Amino acid sequence: MSVTTPHRQANSRTNERTVNRLLDGELLDLYVAILIVVPVAMLLRSLWS
Repeated sequence: MSVTTPHRQANSRTNERTVNRLLDGELLDLYVAILIVVPVAMLLRSLWS
């Protein structure tokens, strides 16, 4: 049992790193989308009024 515990920790760390990389990419996409959508929405709102 003590033999498998370090393997699980290493595997979970690897999975966390992979998930963090994916989330970093997804968050970057989200930030870019916000930077594009918010000014367009404000422009359309100002034109609509």
